[in-house]
Formats: sequence, structure tokens, C-alpha cells
Amino acid sequence: MPTDDKGKTLWELFLQRIHHGGNNGSGLPFYNPRAILVGSPFSIPYANGPVFADHDFTVREIREYNRRIAGQEYRFVDYILSGIDQKSFAAADAIDVRLRAVPNAAGAHDALLLRLEDEFAFAEDFLSVVQDQTGVFEITDDDSGARVTFRRINELKESYLAAVLVVAATTPEGKAVSNQVAPVQIEYWDYWREVDLGGGNTAKEFVFVEMSRESGWFQIWRGREFFS
Repeated sequence: MPTDDKGKTLWELFLQRIHHGGNNGSGLPFYNPRAILVGSPFSIPYANGPVFADHDFTVREIREYNRRIAGQEYRFVDYILSGIDQKSFAAADAIDVRLRAVPNAAGAHDALLLRLEDEFAFAEDFLSVVQDQTGVFEITDDDSGARVTFRRINELKESYLAAVLVVAATTPEGKAVSNQVAPVQIEYWDYWREVDLGGGNTAKEFVFVEMSRESGWFQIWRGREFFS
């Protein structure tokens, strides 16, 4: 890292990257392991659930998350997918999901398919829930009233701070169009649980609670491994 960058926060370095990157018109490089372009179609196989089978999905935007952990920078990406019902084409039947791609130790990436569980304006009492040092997060089923318990991944107690590059358009080479990006600051908490699938099989289910650092708006995303 250049000497001039020493002492700068992740957010300052992130804004610097956006300001200087792609000025030659070639576009701004970002983490895009699936080489997906904004506006391209995307197929969600039936193995991920029958709810997706009758929908045609398109990549609406891409969000690159940048974090600093123990002095190192780490990135992952969310592909924001919008699905239109093939039969009704009604807005009420549309499905919005996120395909999250996270680098793994093998040099490839792991993928999660996430759906929006809930979203709401800033609430101090809810913030105290995610800041609770027990690391426990519960979701109550609206229909049955049953409670499902999740715990922080790796028993972490603190939140993550992420500088997010929101990409609204891409070049044919898969880079971000420089004047079609926006910087966003997110604080988030990650949770998981083991789900019994029967027959001695289990799967991990994940919950991510995100809070906008600008507005305090909360979003809760929930999902499992993506089967491609």
C-alpha cells in the first residue's frame, strides 16, 4: 500500500478507489467471480425451490462488499436478481433475491441464495437485539408462531462494517460503468443454524441483518446454499 494511504479508513480508501478508477473510460474493476453483467438473464435451478421455477430472473444490479479484517481487505458480492412470473407478469408476483458469492479457501467461491425476510426503519430496540453479546437471533414464523434460533457465525460478538459499491451498469468486459456506481456504508451481523433435512442430512441456513449507516434502515436477508 502506498505511503499516502497509511492511516486512511476503509471508507476513505474506498472513495479514493471510486474516484480514481475507470477514469480512462475502460470501467471500474470489481469482484465479479461469476462474470455476470447487469441486465443479463439468470437461471435459478428447481433444486433451489419450486417457488423460483415459474420466474424469469434478470440481474438488476451488483453490490460489491468491501471489509477490513485484521488489517486485510476482503470482498464478496451480491448479484441482485429480479424475477418476473412467466404466467401473470404481475408486479405483485415478482420475486427479488440476492445471489451472494463469497471467496473460499480453494480459490473459488461459495454461493448463497437469499430472500428478503423483513425491512423497516431504524429502531433502537432492534439494534439492541443484534448488539446483544449472546449472539442469538430469533425469527418467529408468522403463520405457526414457532421460533427459529440462529447464532452468530464463528461466535463473533461484533458487527462488520462494509463499504459497498453499488453497480447499476457494466461494460461488456464485466467492469462497472464509472458514472453508474454509488458508494454505500453498511453495518451488518451474520447468523446461521443447522437445519435437519431428514434421513441424517443437514444444511446450514443463514441470516444477515444489514443496517444502512446513512439512514438506519434495516433489512433482514435469509437463505441457504445455492445449487447451480
